[in-house]
Amino acid sequence: MKAFRGTLIAAVALLLLVGAVLLLRPDLLSDGPEGPPRLFQFEKHELVRIEVARPDGDVIALAEKDGQWTIEGTDFTAGRSMVNRVKHQIHDLTARATVVEDPEQPELYGLGKNATQVKLQMRDGKEMAFLAGDPNPSSVSYYIQPLPGSVVYTVKKAAVDYYSLTLDEFRERRFASFDSKDATRIQATLRQEGGDLVLDIERVGDNEWQMHAPTQMGANDDRVRRLLGRVSALKASDFMTLTDADRAQRLVDYGLNPPRADITVRFASREPLHVLVGQDSPADNRFEELAYMMLEGDDTVYVARRGLLEEFSQDPAELRNRRVVSLATADVVSVDASLKADGTDDLKGEHGVRFAAEQWLWKDGVPVPGSTPERVARTLAELEVDAFVEDAPTDLSAYGLADPLARAVLADKDGNERVVLIGSTGAPEVDPEGREHARRYAAIEGDPAVYLVSDRSLNVIKDLIREGNRKAEADADKAARRERIPSASGEGDALPPEGQP
Repeated sequence: MKAFRGTLIAAVALLLLVGAVLLLRPDLLSDGPEGPPRLFQFEKHELVRIEVARPDGDVIALAEKDGQWTIEGTDFTAGRSMVNRVKHQIHDLTARATVVEDPEQPELYGLGKNATQVKLQMRDGKEMAFLAGDPNPSSVSYYIQPLPGSVVYTVKKAAVDYYSLTLDEFRERRFASFDSKDATRIQATLRQEGGDLVLDIERVGDNEWQMHAPTQMGANDDRVRRLLGRVSALKASDFMTLTDADRAQRLVDYGLNPPRADITVRFASREPLHVLVGQDSPADNRFEELAYMMLEGDDTVYVARRGLLEEFSQDPAELRNRRVVSLATADVVSVDASLKADGTDDLKGEHGVRFAAEQWLWKDGVPVPGSTPERVARTLAELEVDAFVEDAPTDLSAYGLADPLARAVLADKDGNERVVLIGSTGAPEVDPEGREHARRYAAIEGDPAVYLVSDRSLNVIKDLIREGNRKAEADADKAARRERIPSASGEGDALPPEGQP
């Protein structure tokens, strides 16, 4: 028992000794005596300034102000990828090995007068600095010397190899980026053989656009967003700076005066973005077709991919809005449908459903089983036309729309109504395998245009009418049975014995 007590006391004393040592020398825990030391450690968001001083005297400084990184001494925006690269590589940099503690000839490591000096400033004013040298003989690591200090370490190549890049490599390459949700209008002029193409598309709702030129028509939200995306994604592969002395001539040489394309994007909360596209760039790039571009009023000409020209040059009819009902499915609160019998189907009737208390109800308040009301609302609210047949027909009877086969009234929670008319059979759609899919002529009441739509629009209306008819028959049968039950006074017809008519 005494031996056990002595062992316990010795163990406690040892733990207290270890604790005291770690309290006085916490570095022993983080960087063991044989482990590589951690050179820098900080939170990424604390970095606010980066200064790179080259041995030739050039200095590049990137600084954050109001959340925006810029290159000091210029009007250039600093590249987000480059800033993030510095943060990611340096914020917890650990050495791979200790090379020498006090080199007599630091130039052998690309240090001394041959080094690139990097200074990092934190939000609280604290600074960190180091010298970046040459790659080691294996070229997988670079020499580095933290300052103040004289010890030379090796670190991974990716941590410091980019400090030798040119000023342009520190610039933001996305020169026309914006939030497409803030865009309110696109206006573009594209010079083409046979006459200029002018586009003017204005936002008229959250997901609704109206084309004013070259013709008046609704524009498809997805297609318009593709146009915006093409502009916002422009990324420079090269930069050329204009001077007052050569500006006029170089704009002509680059095909920017006059430009091949002139694109303006207007916004709700910022100044318009005005992009000019010039002639093709002769840059050697067999995988990308490039062109000269600039922002109006800027002194920089960019070389960027010219794919946006194809997008803006497409037939304006391709931009036409194919969703013609313009109601959000989630907002539909009632559907009233009527169907006439035709030569192939005797099904007919008129029924309506309402959405209340998180469920679909028939007009008498009885819940509708199944998913039919939801399918009807979704199919008709999101009705996307397959083809535009005629914009202003003089005779709707030719399409079976003067007296339509089916009529559906959709209303949303704000009281807006859209009436979908389904007419006679139109030309079928033929898929790549040669299969035919039935289509119907359709129109939106109050809109003179005629469309071709999938036969699904008629089928979901038929499903609603069919279920409504079944309910009506069941309700009539229940009512008849109630009338045949004798009343308490003995009045009324008695039910016949079971098995007898």
